[in-house]
Amino acid sequence: MTEHDTYYSTTRAQQPRKKVAGVCVNVANRLDMPTWLVRVITVLLALKAPVLVVMAYFIAWIVLSERT
Repeated sequence: MTEHDTYYSTTRAQQPRKKVAGVCVNVANRLDMPTWLVRVITVLLALKAPVLVVMAYFIAWIVLSERT
């Protein structure tokens, strides 16, 4: 493994996995679930009750925000 490979792998690992605000990633990490499953559940719930999901997503965005 060269120095370039080491640099690339460390910077690649540090990139955030966020899509929109990182809410699904944070929820998945807290519930120990795969991120894709949380995203699928969110989309399915949004199809059933969009207003409720948007409100919950916004609240989760504020509550689960990263503290820098």
